Amino acid sequence: MKESPTEISVTIDFVLTLDLSEKHPLAALADFLTEQHLESTLLEAMVESLNEHLVEAYCGEKHAQGNGTKRYQRSTSKTRTAVTTAGDHQFSLGYVKDTAAADDESTYFRPIDNVIDFNGQKRYQQDIAARTVDLATTLSYRDAVAHADELERTPSKDTIRDRVTDCGRKLTEFVSSRIAGREAETVIPDGTNCYSQDEDREYHNVRVTLAEDTEAAARSVLDVSVNSPWSEIADSLDAAEAITDDAKVVSDAENSLVKAFKTNTRDHQLDLSHVPRTLGYKLWDDGALSLEDRKEIISEVAGELFHLKNSVEKHRPEDEYSAIRGRIAQTKDRIEKTAWQLDQLSSPKAASYLRGELDSMVTFAEEATAGFEVPWTSNPVERAMGEVAKRCKRDWMQWSEEGLDTLLQLTLTKYANPDYYRKFFDEFLQRSTQNKMRCSVSVTANGGKV
Repeated sequence: MKESPTEISVTIDFVLTLDLSEKHPLAALADFLTEQHLESTLLEAMVESLNEHLVEAYCGEKHAQGNGTKRYQRSTSKTRTAVTTAGDHQFSLGYVKDTAAADDESTYFRPIDNVIDFNGQKRYQQDIAARTVDLATTLSYRDAVAHADELERTPSKDTIRDRVTDCGRKLTEFVSSRIAGREAETVIPDGTNCYSQDEDREYHNVRVTLAEDTEAAARSVLDVSVNSPWSEIADSLDAAEAITDDAKVVSDAENSLVKAFKTNTRDHQLDLSHVPRTLGYKLWDDGALSLEDRKEIISEVAGELFHLKNSVEKHRPEDEYSAIRGRIAQTKDRIEKTAWQLDQLSSPKAASYLRGELDSMVTFAEEATAGFEVPWTSNPVERAMGEVAKRCKRDWMQWSEEGLDTLLQLTLTKYANPDYYRKFFDEFLQRSTQNKMRCSVSVTANGGKV
């Protein structure tokens, strides 16, 4: 067989005719040019030309004398259809017959298959899968079909759903391999519910754990789980050494969450924005105080906590730790007195809440006295939950467990780990092979012809 060619020359004769008596918008010219599907034509010509070069390397030039005595003989041509982001393609590709093939070897083969990967028997190629999966992270499957206007032919919503499931599984493995040994020092977990289409449950429990890097002002997804208990999630992250033994956990007061992540060496920071809400509910549940009295107590407690927050923000950059310690002591003393007063006012649940969560309310300030920054709010993960809500929590949306799990992995990695998301699809599309591709284009215009 001859040495395979490394260069392919494809010549396209393109003639443009315009009515020079009219003024043509540049946008109209651009739109017209796009409609000619030049990328599709060029791709088909390039692949067919390459295939012919390869067949010739095996079999010699067409009709050349002596070809009939060679081991490799030209055979029939067949059409291979495919859809890429360049268009809807029909490649006419020649086969070669190996007259000396062993019994366990194929007699007929396409030389192009040694150079071009046609994604098995799939009609839609990997770039279509990547494009539609990316659309599906923000749009419903039906809308993803409708919005893929730039594609010559768009997969059905069922095909897109299958590609989402496939890519979601692979992305989960991709991300998991990169969080092992991450040793995050601050984690922010939270949960929400999405409607289920499974017969055994009305809702799916969605649980998301982020790692927060306060120095770099960056965050990333550590775990996305559907219907997994918090204890299992925490154990899994510990086994992967994704969290340090003395990490700080920032969250609401959900008991199972706090119990799963908090240890003798891990402290919990209660999201301060939840305190007024929860305290208000406890006071209402106790049923002993008027609305005005409840509002006054809530305002006092919230004021103390946010005064502490402001004090930390003011003094920590200047290493004025004694001022922070003084404010911590004052805050705890005043909230403890409020809890004592609530006991006297027949509001035991509210009093118990303040006492039980007081240490968790000031963890961020205690850490500041050691020079560390711990978030006082779980807003980062709540913003991530906003991404979940936009895509998955509309009233008419119902999910299977697997479908929800894979879509969330894609959506939240795209949101919080855009570098991972991009690198995953770089590998999925094997973009590294483009580093060995070279292309030169020469365009000349003469006498109105381009």
